[in-house]
Amino acid sequence: MSKESSSNSSGDTEEHESGTEKVAAVCSECGTAYAAEKWPDGKILLIGQRTGCQCGATSFVEIDDEDEEFPPQPNAE
Repeated sequence: MSKESSSNSSGDTEEHESGTEKVAAVCSECGTAYAAEKWPDGKILLIGQRTGCQCGATSFVEIDDEDEEFPPQPNAE
């Protein structure tokens, strides 16, 4: 039997029984933002896209709440 947590928190991050935390993350190569899960060991995995970024990279950096800007995107007019 599997257990699913249906609790909602009022904070920006949500921690699950497995120890994962929902975070926003950006690709370390192209800067594309994704919804992700941060695991207790620090590993960041994308939600719903386990193969990695659309550019092919598999390394992601958590977006800190204190970050004021997203990385610049090409042709962002």
